[in-house]
Formats: sequence, C-alpha cells, structure tokens
Amino acid sequence: MTKKVVAFMGSYRKGSTLKIVERFESELRALGEVEFKYFWLKDLHMKPCRGCGLCISKGEEFCPLKDDRDQIYAGLMEADGVILATPVYSLQVTALMKNMVDRLAFIFHRPRCFGKTFIPIVTQGVYGMEKVALYLDEAARLWGFRTCTGVALTIPWDKLLPEEEEQIDGAVKRKAADFFMQPHNPLLPVPSLKEVMMFHGVRSFHMANVGLPADHDYYMQQGWFTSDYFYPVKICWYKKLIGSWVGRKSRQQAQKIQQARDLLP
Repeated sequence: MTKKVVAFMGSYRKGSTLKIVERFESELRALGEVEFKYFWLKDLHMKPCRGCGLCISKGEEFCPLKDDRDQIYAGLMEADGVILATPVYSLQVTALMKNMVDRLAFIFHRPRCFGKTFIPIVTQGVYGMEKVALYLDEAARLWGFRTCTGVALTIPWDKLLPEEEEQIDGAVKRKAADFFMQPHNPLLPVPSLKEVMMFHGVRSFHMANVGLPADHDYYMQQGWFTSDYFYPVKICWYKKLIGSWVGRKSRQQAQKIQQARDLLP
C-alpha cells in the first residue's frame, strides 16, 4: 500500500534543510512505496494570522483571511505521514512555519490527526534545534499525531567532512525507518497521564459550553463527552481515576466562571 507523505518546507531557501529532507525522502522510497509531496510555504499565499480567534470560537470556516490555508489543510489531512521542516531562526522556527501553525490553531482545540504519523526535521548552524524540534513535536501531539523523534542536525557553514556526512546519513536512515514503520502499526499510542488529565480537564470546560461553541459542538459530534479518551484505547485504572478527578475540578471551575458571568450587567 502506497504511503502518502507531505513535507511542509518552512525555509525561504533551497539549502541545507531541503538537502536533508531529500535524503529522508530517498530513504523512505528505499523502504517501500511512497507518494512524496512538497509544500513550499514561501510560494503559497498565506496571510499573517490576525489573532482574532474566530477559527477557534466559531469554526475554521469563519477565518476572515481568504488565501491558501485550505490548500495546506487539505494536504495535511490527506497524508498518512507529515513532515514539518525548518531551519532554526533566532532560536525558533521560521516565520513561515510559525504562521502556518498559527493559521491552523483551531486543530489544537479540535484535534483530528489521529492515526497519522509526524516527524520534525530541523537544521541549525550552531544552537537551538532541540527546543525547536520539541516545540513542533508537542504541537503535533496536540493535533492528534503519533510522533517520531525528530531529525535535528547541525549543518556546518563550510563543506561537510567525511565523518560529518556519515553521521548525518546514519541519523537520517534511522529516523526514516522509524517514520516509515509507524503507519504499519495499527495500534494508536497509549496516552500519558498528562494527556489523560488534559483530555478530562478540557472536556469538562467544553461540556459546560463556556464560551467556545465550536469546540463544544465538535466534542459532542465526536462522542468525546462520554469516552475515556479521543480514541478507543486501554487506559490503566490510575490514569482514569486521576483524569476523572481533574474533570470534576474543571467542571466546578467552569460552573463558577459561568455563574460569575451570569451576574455581569
């Protein structure tokens, strides 16, 4: 079965980051049938996020910016595997990559990437790649992805030494194998205690319908108001117990907030 992989390129140049992604693509193709597609963010029309919050509060269709966001979203949702590739700029992702994450912020509230595999590919000259890779990994987890440990590499300004080439090739080969095998695993990951607590806490607020109707409706449609987690998975007893406690506390807090708002003139 052919795996659909998309790489969202956050670089403004076709330099070191592209070379690493191309090596990664080559390793994937050596492992099996892969349909690989590049999305160059620099070539797409993506207006800067205004922070109005309409995509979160009312729904993504209410975003006032009319551009190529839906094209990016469609590419994300059609893929089996997703790569976010970026060089480190001033200790962070590039502005292009950050704007993409911001424009898709509604997925943090209404996750939908379950069953898909994600990996960040990050290059740096000197410093910062680990935190950038962790940022992208955490964002992807909150979107619902099953994540692989990222490809984070220091690329010298000058020509690579033979030992540096060997080190990079080895790292790319290992990460590509891990990424390729994930879609073959039918089991969705068991959530951590933190993830279970977040699910119950956020769900309680949405059950109370405190200010975010789009989230409330989405959770109801997905059946998450009565489920143990976002998807069917065996969760151990102590995680369920702690999650339920967090849910009760969150419901109490949501009720207090609603009562205070009801008293406002």
